[in-house]
Amino acid sequence: MPAQSAITASTVTLRTPGGAIRAEVFEAPGTARRPVVVVLHGAGGTLFDGPEMRRVSRHLAESGNAVYLVHYFNRTGTLFARDRTMQRNFGAWRETVRDSIVAIQELRGDAAPVGIYGYSLGAFLALFTASDNPRVGAVVEHAGGVWNGKADRIRKMPPVLMVHGERDARVSFEKYAKPLVPLLRSRGAPVATRFFPAEGHVFTQDAMVKVRQDAARFFRQHLGRRSRGS
Repeated sequence: MPAQSAITASTVTLRTPGGAIRAEVFEAPGTARRPVVVVLHGAGGTLFDGPEMRRVSRHLAESGNAVYLVHYFNRTGTLFARDRTMQRNFGAWRETVRDSIVAIQELRGDAAPVGIYGYSLGAFLALFTASDNPRVGAVVEHAGGVWNGKADRIRKMPPVLMVHGERDARVSFEKYAKPLVPLLRSRGAPVATRFFPAEGHVFTQDAMVKVRQDAARFFRQHLGRRSRGS
């Protein structure tokens, strides 16, 4: 595992059919061929969700991945999203995430399936992006569910780790997390769950330490370690 100080942070511009999308890249130096993980912020955008998403990204990079924190709000010029904005733009953001994955794979010259870590709105997007998508090899969905109850949009899925606070008042555990488990299993997806009885929508830092560790372990299991030297 690379030392924390060895992880570099940089930015790239992803060229997609919907326009230029900025991504923050967290990766150890060298030319090793690493599993790629895409990180998706929630409705707070990088303006509010940025600090936690960068902690997640850095930890996943320390675990041996190349991590891209994708600013998918660039597609619509959004800083943070209220409910009406999310309803209006969800489809465009989903397309942006799918196109960004293609752009990342082309940029790296590596077509291996990527992982996605999505928080809140990002988790809803992660699930829809992964559906029937061979470019996605594993998903960690944190505080998400099926967008607008459209279960028919969830088809063949890769392995999924579900993370949810049972006291979530924003994305209800009862409404979103509980029904998602049997739905994913009915689609043939291997499902792991990490439910936190005392956590709400925004997790405490102690809980997030566990989430980051669980996510890294899950991606290691399902994306594997591939290296061509450094």
